[in-house]
Amino acid sequence: MRTAIFKQEWKESWRNKRLVWVPVALMLLAAMQPLTLYFLPDILASGGNLPDGTVIEIPTPTPAEVLLSVSEQLRQIGLLIVLLSAMHTFSQERTLGTLAWLKSLNIPASRIVMSKWAHYTLLSAVSILLAQGTAAYYTVILFDSFDVTDFVISTGLLIVHFVVQLSLFFLFAALLESGLVALVITLGVHFVLSLLLSWVDWDWLPWNLGGLSGQALIEDVSVTWPLVTSIVLIGLALVMASKRLLFLSRTS
Repeated sequence: MRTAIFKQEWKESWRNKRLVWVPVALMLLAAMQPLTLYFLPDILASGGNLPDGTVIEIPTPTPAEVLLSVSEQLRQIGLLIVLLSAMHTFSQERTLGTLAWLKSLNIPASRIVMSKWAHYTLLSAVSILLAQGTAAYYTVILFDSFDVTDFVISTGLLIVHFVVQLSLFFLFAALLESGLVALVITLGVHFVLSLLLSWVDWDWLPWNLGGLSGQALIEDVSVTWPLVTSIVLIGLALVMASKRLLFLSRTS
């Protein structure tokens, strides 16, 4: 009974093919970067309007630089894909009356929130692992080998970065009727704080993890405090979402 909602989430994700299109979308996104960087000279040369004999010389990126570009794509476009897949969490069930029905069964709000959060967290983690594996494969095939330890650290930080953003989204989705509004607020907070961190030296904030996931590929990084504050933020977001979960639409 305790895992019924969690299992139902997986069944629903399989039914609407979320289990397929989210990993595939991230894998395609990850594969595009090494392929584009490898064939970039040919792409530019075939662009036309170049004098005969023109030679285009572009420095070959290192494997770390290739994987860094993949990390940047995943933490921006990839994050948007994952949040879009979760956009209707709570809002659709609130409209259909599913949340009210679960409440009538005396199921704790914390179980509802945690089951759904665990589902999307696991889905995101698996999707990122598959995407990073795809990027690593094409990087080795087209460029060269890379430091596996740095790559594993980078992947771990990227997963935590996604979990932080998902946790904030679940908080806003629990408080607000519209999943779209919750998505926009989550992305807005992410954008504003990421921009702010480019001006001020607050290395301890969780929003540093996205950048650190890329930096870990090319240099040593200190991640202790960002990880600590990430854990605290995730816990607070889930506790507040559980306590303030809106079961019914205010207009119903």
